Amino acid sequence: MRAHPERLLIPALALVAGLELALAGGGVLVPQPAARVVPVADTSVVSRAQVLSRFDMPDAAVAIYDSANPRILFNPSLLAQVGPSLSAFLMAHEQGHLAFHHARLRGFGLNASATPVSTLRTYEFAADCYAVRLLHRTRPDAVVAAIRFFEHRSTLATDAEHPPMGERADSLLTCLAATTD
Repeated sequence: MRAHPERLLIPALALVAGLELALAGGGVLVPQPAARVVPVADTSVVSRAQVLSRFDMPDAAVAIYDSANPRILFNPSLLAQVGPSLSAFLMAHEQGHLAFHHARLRGFGLNASATPVSTLRTYEFAADCYAVRLLHRTRPDAVVAAIRFFEHRSTLATDAEHPPMGERADSLLTCLAATTD
């Protein structure tokens, strides 16, 4: 079988031209950023959630998503310490966890496994943005209080499940800008 190098010339030139165009920023092979998908909030879960006070909780508030029995637990003493504006934001944030069906465990029964930390951090941003969208018109003071809270603690370490506070402040500002557009 005889080789025909002239048959390879056109495809090779096309490949080189395409690579040159891509490297020059022509956009042919440059991937475009994915569109941010905003999850749809299930507000029916929020409306039927039990809200229960627990003075013995170490956190200000916690959401427990359970399709049959969604709950928000809150520590009235800790919420009183942060004031009414930040308290309103924190409670709306927990509602966001319920609305998006955020759970610390995935699966059921014996097959349940811990939700990966990266997913838990994503949950925090989503719940924050839910709170911003919920409160920006009726309680702008709550949104401002949350932004200030996270900005003033931007250098403090958080636990493994929560994003750094500075990132949360930035995310709140981004979400607020997108919400008011």
